[in-house]
Amino acid sequence: MRYDLLIIGGGASGLAAAVTAKAFGADRIAVLEKQPRVGKKILATGNGRCNLSHMPVTADDFRGSVDTAPILERFGDVGAFFENLGLYTRTDPAGRMYPYSMNAASVLDAFRMRMREDVTAEFCNTEILSLRCENGLWHARSAETDYTARFVIFAAGGYAAPKLGTDGSAWKLLKKLGIPLIPPSPNLCPVLSDAKLLRPLKGLRVKGEVTLYDKDDAVRTEEGEVQFTEKTLSGICVFNLSGLIDTERFSDYFLLFDPVPDIGNDLENVLYTLQGTRCGMTCEEMLTGLLPKPLIRLILLNARISPDYPCAELSGREIRLLAVAVRSLHFPVRGLAGYEQAQSTRGGVPGTTLDADLQVKGHPGLYVTGEAADVHAYCGGYHLHWCWASGYAAAAAIGKKLYLSG
Repeated sequence: MRYDLLIIGGGASGLAAAVTAKAFGADRIAVLEKQPRVGKKILATGNGRCNLSHMPVTADDFRGSVDTAPILERFGDVGAFFENLGLYTRTDPAGRMYPYSMNAASVLDAFRMRMREDVTAEFCNTEILSLRCENGLWHARSAETDYTARFVIFAAGGYAAPKLGTDGSAWKLLKKLGIPLIPPSPNLCPVLSDAKLLRPLKGLRVKGEVTLYDKDDAVRTEEGEVQFTEKTLSGICVFNLSGLIDTERFSDYFLLFDPVPDIGNDLENVLYTLQGTRCGMTCEEMLTGLLPKPLIRLILLNARISPDYPCAELSGREIRLLAVAVRSLHFPVRGLAGYEQAQSTRGGVPGTTLDADLQVKGHPGLYVTGEAADVHAYCGGYHLHWCWASGYAAAAAIGKKLYLSG
């Protein structure tokens, strides 16, 4: 089956590429999707609301080896891109952009309706088993069919959320072509820590401030709700820090949690006030109301103060030590949770292997977009923005080449 453009993967970047390629003049476009339907992962993003982007977005918001600046600049206004598909958006006070309906299905519907109008072919339940180029034509072969085209966009995603189809299995197509890949690792995921510390905290959700340390150096601080499980610390603030951990040396890292950042330097005065107010009570009772009891017990353990010790007998030195213990809960990093709990993938095709249009050097006509490229970011719509922008950039470049070649 002969086409102008084959898109391997019907996720965010693949769908953005499909509608863009048509707008730039490509006529025969096919989307090849392994799952029973396209856009399955889109439906799960943003808790079913689809956090489309973040306002503003700059190249500084992304990490990895790919130069994202020219790609983002070419893409331009994400709101205008979706408005052109008939999808209106809204942005919350934190800068997160959503479809106006606040329903992820609206995003997928907008793409599919435009693709139907464009007569773009969708082949679902189609896993590509081999990819090769012969005499200027790319051949993507499934178990049943050989699809051919001058151009291919590899938009098959990474390893995160394998239940939604992105299990990394498609990367073998790139490996067989000899294309270098930066080894993948989970990104935006829970952080594993000491189970002995975490087990008593299981089920707690505590707002605060988390700082990631690399040995003695503070790497980054995030504020938000931390969720504790038997083995991990979770929550958006922890997810954002997970992408900064070097997976080759977990033992160098630890997380420091401050559950009372808004109290700050007044904490000692607060503790003196509580001591006076609850002078006939234990130290555990003194802190009750300020913090959850399981966290209180861990803090008192770290401060070497018995929970049953009369709070009235705490000395000034012990109050100071207690204040430090409250604001510096120490959790060593033992690793990262698996891809099942990750929102995205670190690694992929390095920037040195891609040209300014995301075409693979030495493989004319083959482009890599979305999560398969070595780009990652924080939570809040940045990854989806990269998917839209990279799909757009590759497809626009292909459309222009098709036009110039007649």
